[in-house]
Amino acid sequence: MKLSEINIRDPFLLLSGGVYYLYGTRGPTCWGAADGFDVYVSEDMEAWSGPNECFHAPDDFWADRNFWAPEVHVFEGNFYMFASFKKEGIHRGTAILKSTSPMGPFHPHSDGCVTPGDWECLDGTLYVDAQGQPYLVFCHEWVQVGDGEICAVKMSRDLKRAEGEPFLLFHASSAKWCEAKHHSSGMDGYVTDGPFMYRCADGTLLLLWASFSSEGYTEAVARSLSGEIQGPWVQEEPLFWKDGGHGMVLKDREGHLLLTIHSPNEHLKEHPVLIPLAECNGRLKVRAEDTLPEWAKALEKPFPAGWQKTLTGEAGAFLARSGARCLTPEDMGYTGGLATHAIQKAVDTLSSDGGGTVVLSRGDYLSGTISLKSGVVLRIERGARLLGSTDLQDYPEHVARRRTVQDTSMGMHQSLIVAEDCDWIGLCGDGEIDFQGTQDHFPGAETAQGTPGRPFGLRLIDCRGVVVKGLLLRNSACWMQNYLNCEDVLVEHLTVRNHANYNNDGIDIDGCRRVIVRHCSIHSGDDALCFKGAAQAKMSDVLVEDCELLSACNAVKIGTDTQGDFSRIEVRKCTIGGLLEDPSGLKHPWADSGISLEMMDGGTVEDISLHDLEMIRVWSPFFFRLEDRGRVQPGETKPGPGTLRRVLIEHVRAVETGPRGSYMLGIPEKCMEKIVLRDIRVQSLAFRGQAIDERDISDLRGVYPDAHMIDDLGPAPGYGLWARHVKELVLDGYRVVPEAGEVRTELVLTNDAEYSLM
Repeated sequence: MKLSEINIRDPFLLLSGGVYYLYGTRGPTCWGAADGFDVYVSEDMEAWSGPNECFHAPDDFWADRNFWAPEVHVFEGNFYMFASFKKEGIHRGTAILKSTSPMGPFHPHSDGCVTPGDWECLDGTLYVDAQGQPYLVFCHEWVQVGDGEICAVKMSRDLKRAEGEPFLLFHASSAKWCEAKHHSSGMDGYVTDGPFMYRCADGTLLLLWASFSSEGYTEAVARSLSGEIQGPWVQEEPLFWKDGGHGMVLKDREGHLLLTIHSPNEHLKEHPVLIPLAECNGRLKVRAEDTLPEWAKALEKPFPAGWQKTLTGEAGAFLARSGARCLTPEDMGYTGGLATHAIQKAVDTLSSDGGGTVVLSRGDYLSGTISLKSGVVLRIERGARLLGSTDLQDYPEHVARRRTVQDTSMGMHQSLIVAEDCDWIGLCGDGEIDFQGTQDHFPGAETAQGTPGRPFGLRLIDCRGVVVKGLLLRNSACWMQNYLNCEDVLVEHLTVRNHANYNNDGIDIDGCRRVIVRHCSIHSGDDALCFKGAAQAKMSDVLVEDCELLSACNAVKIGTDTQGDFSRIEVRKCTIGGLLEDPSGLKHPWADSGISLEMMDGGTVEDISLHDLEMIRVWSPFFFRLEDRGRVQPGETKPGPGTLRRVLIEHVRAVETGPRGSYMLGIPEKCMEKIVLRDIRVQSLAFRGQAIDERDISDLRGVYPDAHMIDDLGPAPGYGLWARHVKELVLDGYRVVPEAGEVRTELVLTNDAEYSLM
């Protein structure tokens, strides 16, 4: 038989000896008199034989009804069944049965219930900690306590009895999505069902459990912050929302993870459902590869094989080679005051001799512009600080030999650290660079044009082989880092705090090839991570991973300058969003958007993958804009509208968002196309005012593209997504949950919007 033909609740799968064994609550006898449990057997989880009775209550058994949720665990060579039982006048609780075979027969092992005798309990499961100590994890029922509890108690090593007092892990109401239910006794309360413990490969301890949400019976996940059963526990986004739950996780013979639940949650219609899971960074997520279009599947492995490993190895070899010969500013005669000349002399000397490392040891070094040269690393050691001069005269203009839109349109010519047309340069150490770029030192208004009088922090142009790592970077007067038309760039383990002024981007990557940014914490007043095309060079093979990207503007952004082409960009396993507070007082703390893609100037943005992201404190989770601004250098012909296509965003969990909402705006003559939003869960604030009619909003030509561009009109017409002029938009598991009182509809998809909902 197939799983759809098996009527059981609370399914539990065991893999033993290469064979799958399925246990559960018998559907027909679930709510009344009962006398046993069955097991079903399969070699492939497709065809099942059974039912085979594996436990039949003996004549003198103490319970006669509500035989629920049998789980079979292997412990010290034996098979133990944990199950719930009840009899009139005896509180429901978990008892333990034992067998030498997964087929049974199982016989009573514990002396009645091992849960407290005066508690109504159910759904006990086994957890064994790293020291081999067994615990019973179980539900203290809502019908007795109102706010259902998940509790645990130590067990004796022979699993016959509980030892000590039970302790609380969490209440059902700790999950914001959990909704109260009404019991026939007249009580209203919050349900806890079906706990199951799962330890991730990275050591994270998860607890699956079930309750009720606005969409029905729901399979949830909690996470232990300590990695131990004692917690504290925090609630994650549920794994399965729509009328299914009481789950457990099994690793099959091939090593794939499966979530097993029963669905629907309706008497005599329940059956086991197997859902593929993936584990990533201590989280479980639903796998649904087959729903991806073919073009999107290619983005699962977007890069040429091996280039990341090659780049990492070459960067490490360069740092080791450069460290063989070191100079300090003191070697160049520095005794105090402005250190610019001494540092620059050390850089020039080492570069002319084939390379080496300039070392800033303990203490402060005040400097104006430093020009890095080929083969040289500037290392700032722990306890040392490079301080940017507060005198603009110490930042002579450096006009790039190869002119770009940044030069002709924005006038960006001053920096503390600059390099052009260099091979293998580095900036590293455990020290700090404070650019001292506050408004007091370098005043100027926020602008989308030039920023004269406010130097960049780090600007590298047309360089090949760049390593920046380990440093604390603070307080640039403008952008913190700008990499323009560079190749083979490794940026890692940086801490960036850039809030001192306006236009305080965290990192800007412009027209570069083969770039890795990883293990960085970037907090910025403007865009945290920004990809640009002002270099009018192709951007490709860029990987950003394991970073914290928090901004008072856009956390992750492509644009606005998009004169060049972008392809094969992947951002993964990052926390993105807004700040808790704005240290500068110049802006708001929350991010305008989490992910912002802005195609404005005639290039092509394609093959972009952003996945496994946690998003927090954003007004708009997603903002896409395609228009035809066409900013170019003087004398160049303005191009037509560019192309924005083949974008995959998946496995995103967002909290504290809105209420503006997400939106995608193309133009009538050019739609953006081929966009997938898959496995997205967003919790948003509610908008309770007068919702704007989508038909009253113009094409917004000529308006600077940021997610707040509609704020004078109101929030997006749909709280989940508003899309115009978008073709082949796929929404697969895209779910936005607003607070109570939201007045808008979830989706507003108009004006040539072609979409699929899954």
